[in-house]
Amino acid sequence: MHKKILLAAFVLMNVACNQNTKKTSPTENVSSTLTDEQIIQTAKDAYEYAFPVILFYTTQRAMTNTDKIVVDKGPIRAPINQLASANHFPDAKDHTVIRMNVDTYYSMAWMNLEKEPLVLQIPNTNGRYYLMPMLDAWSNVFFCPGKRNTGTEAQTYLITGAGWNGNVPKGMQQVKAPTDMVALIGRTQVNSAKDGIDVVKKIQDGYKLTPLSAYGKPYTPPAGVIDPTVPKKAPGDVAIEMPTTEFFNTFNKLLVSNPPATADSAIVKKMALIGITPGGTFDASKFSKAVQDSLKTIPNWGKTEMDKNGFSSSKPTNGWTVIRGLGSYGTDYKFRAAVAYSGWGANLDEDSMYPSSNVDSDNEPYDGSKHNYILHFDKGQTPPTNAFWSLTMYDPTGFFYENPLNRYAIGDRNPLKKNADGSVDIYIGYKNPGKDKENNWLPAPKTPFNLLLRVYWPKEEMTKGSWKIPSVKKQ
Repeated sequence: MHKKILLAAFVLMNVACNQNTKKTSPTENVSSTLTDEQIIQTAKDAYEYAFPVILFYTTQRAMTNTDKIVVDKGPIRAPINQLASANHFPDAKDHTVIRMNVDTYYSMAWMNLEKEPLVLQIPNTNGRYYLMPMLDAWSNVFFCPGKRNTGTEAQTYLITGAGWNGNVPKGMQQVKAPTDMVALIGRTQVNSAKDGIDVVKKIQDGYKLTPLSAYGKPYTPPAGVIDPTVPKKAPGDVAIEMPTTEFFNTFNKLLVSNPPATADSAIVKKMALIGITPGGTFDASKFSKAVQDSLKTIPNWGKTEMDKNGFSSSKPTNGWTVIRGLGSYGTDYKFRAAVAYSGWGANLDEDSMYPSSNVDSDNEPYDGSKHNYILHFDKGQTPPTNAFWSLTMYDPTGFFYENPLNRYAIGDRNPLKKNADGSVDIYIGYKNPGKDKENNWLPAPKTPFNLLLRVYWPKEEMTKGSWKIPSVKKQ
């Protein structure tokens, strides 16, 4: 249960209001009860707590700063409250975004629910796997239509904001968004280029997002308005480089329509003591010179902390790093911030998992100029999934490797050849292993590389960790 938290008034009730009493600012009054060290620590805690919201904001601004839908190259961009679908895969020449996938076509929408709800229509996908996770401003997945969760029949949802109290039209299921800022990051399974054209594009054409006031009527989405003040640099850089005072005052504005969870009451009370409140003003000049100097260093401190607490902090097993607990973070604000910084938009474990590997069974970094490799799955021990899995090759910079087969990933949708005992070998290397093994070959560059295993709708033995990914061995 989420609600708008208007706590500052209660925290500040005891300010003297006698006619002869000198008036003090809220920050000046409450911060006077804290030591400099306590103020700095509270600001650090608040920074980690707020970072996902600021990153959502900078990303939404960048991705919606267009007058029309753009899906032909790079990240999907569309005006606010419009759904756009890309129906092509990137190739090795596409260097717009790192670690792209060749498993699913994306459908994206950035929503602002302050004015009115939006209606999401999903067609019957006839058994085709898809997922449509919706993320709130805090980067939690609060609802995820899809084959796992809601099936593949036609569905219609009314997505309502944090303060909406209207009537739900017949035939719609209400989805109560905890915040007015919402991101939808949809994925639809693609089995081949032909399948993408013949089947998936038609499914994507059936995904519709419409304002409630226009539902059931002829509707043409309006052209977007381009804001020249939106920075040209990457949204993550904009967030991490934002000066501390601007960061907290932007957060204060966003809190008004993107309220914290009830479980966050403890940190909400702490933040109010230094002027971080919905609609409030964070005024660093009210603090001592020492505190002001320390506040200026918080973005760099935050970057270091998020690097330390992120994906790289997990210990590998058999050379594979598996991150669990994504998509729903509760009060683990450090982890939530680190995930947002390292890979914003993560799905719930139940929907997908993305183990990565940089080293072989000898704990040596992969290098296609030195070795060929093999990943062996015993009979019945391929990645446990209710949907599908793939293994993707990336060069050191996170892009695809151009190869004779134009094959950037391999998995259970490929015609993999089994060994006589039912086991499966994946051959990884620069050199073609031969025609009899080519079906199972994942081409590698003549350089260092890394691997990413994508498992969609993983079974419990993977989400709980009882199934271990085998190590990749040198041949």
